[in-house]
Amino acid sequence: MPNRIWGYATRLSHRLLGSLILPFVLLAPGAMAVLLTVAPLARAQPPRTTVAYQPMSSHGLSAGEPFEAWIVFDRSLNPVVAGYALPAGATFRFVFPPAFTPQPNVGPEAVLLYGWPQRAAPIPFTVGLDPADPRTIMLQLAAPFPSDPPQRPGLKAVHLRMGPRNPSQAGEYPIIMQVSEAGPLSGNTQVIAHITSTPVPIIAAYNQLHEGQNEDWQELRPGSLAPLPLDLLVTVPGEPRASITLQMTPSSELVILSDGKRIGTITTRGVPLTLTPVPLGPGFARLGIVRIQAAAGGVPGQAVVEAQLVGGPPYTLHLAVVQS
Repeated sequence: MPNRIWGYATRLSHRLLGSLILPFVLLAPGAMAVLLTVAPLARAQPPRTTVAYQPMSSHGLSAGEPFEAWIVFDRSLNPVVAGYALPAGATFRFVFPPAFTPQPNVGPEAVLLYGWPQRAAPIPFTVGLDPADPRTIMLQLAAPFPSDPPQRPGLKAVHLRMGPRNPSQAGEYPIIMQVSEAGPLSGNTQVIAHITSTPVPIIAAYNQLHEGQNEDWQELRPGSLAPLPLDLLVTVPGEPRASITLQMTPSSELVILSDGKRIGTITTRGVPLTLTPVPLGPGFARLGIVRIQAAAGGVPGQAVVEAQLVGGPPYTLHLAVVQS
């Protein structure tokens, strides 16, 4: 079917990755740089996980700030690929080490994700602190979480926010994810959170303007436009009111400008694509939102759009150019 969103928009080869993520530090195309290495504990059977920057926050993995990040499971974020199906009552406990400062009077929050920004899974759950350990966040499903790709591919990530405060020193810190009441997925996994000394600039897909549809992976015919525009949200620490704009270079690279100063780039690779900035107006520019229209050339195949701010992780979007 021409001009359709790939599997309702697919994402991450980026763990966007295929089946199981190996225990190495990985870059998740479509979801920001992965900030965790994985070391499953002996006899553990739960999903292996990584921690990635939350797409709308540059502070969540910064020293001294409240923890906020995506806990990403080892399934491709491409919505054609099935995520995890879980029964009602499945429980996750995220146990932070003593270096994290508990916030006993602050309730943690969470969002269950299919794998792309601004698209929460409508599955009821409860989340809160463990009464016996304020450094532990508990999340329990109140209903089954089915897997029905591509529109509802199953659980692929959990967005945690308002967790304990990150350590005051940058470094690598182990977090234990304990899964119970989840059948064969029950068990423990250890991940290493990489805490930075300062916040980092972030750029990521912003699906809010097209009702949460996934722009990260799309399918289009040769010579046609992508079904969805590529909307990107730029978050620059310390510059909340900067005006973000795009500028085309002679080499067809897009430069990201903050009040006229170069802060990043948007490039392509793979089969030919043409990227055209689409003005959204000064209000959106002040919010850090920019829009690009992608058009395919005449050659079928895979194309990648990569956006990155100076000092921040890359964000990757995939477009498949197909004949029919």
